[in-house]
Amino acid sequence: MPRVARASWMGTGISLVAIIGFAAAAIWSITFGLRGLTTEDIRRLRVQSEPPVLGSLQLTSSNGASFRPWGAPQGSRRVWLVTFMYTRCPTLCTALGIEFERLQRALGQDPRDDHVRLLSISFDPAHDDTGALQAYAAEHHADPARWIVAVPSGASALAKLEREAGIVVIKDGLGGYAHNAAIHVVLDDGRLVRIFAFDNPQAALTWARAL
Repeated sequence: MPRVARASWMGTGISLVAIIGFAAAAIWSITFGLRGLTTEDIRRLRVQSEPPVLGSLQLTSSNGASFRPWGAPQGSRRVWLVTFMYTRCPTLCTALGIEFERLQRALGQDPRDDHVRLLSISFDPAHDDTGALQAYAAEHHADPARWIVAVPSGASALAKLEREAGIVVIKDGLGGYAHNAAIHVVLDDGRLVRIFAFDNPQAALTWARAL
């Protein structure tokens, strides 16, 4: 092989190796060492690595009361287990409601539960008025002392919350939504510190009890 051609081939090979190396490093970094193979896995790992702080949020509960669930100074012990849902959803949101109903029954059986509260936030304010929230709460026997069903007081607040928490809500073309289904652990100062699979509520409660 001529010297010029051999040098060109070697240069190309070195460039390819470098490109592959950079790509592998990027994939390793983005997927947290290949531990996160889906966007939801990566979202959970990112939260665990660098907990975001959710901004102060004004909500309207199923009984019509306006309140802010977090925003207290750091050091308060209140822990919120939060799900995002919409009341017309016949699948994931129903499953989330069932899991929270089970968690509610578990709360109060351990003295470590005093600081733990459940919160279901609707991302469908156009349909989820007070009446719809009340119906969802009644269907799942939500006790407002332990479990609050609510909706953000404004569209801008909802958009900000979705952005901060990494919530993805997409219209499914059938009048409903495709969305994240998970249990989010939020401290009283607004830090989102963990995300658990919706079908593993006991792990979320165990973790919250230890805080």
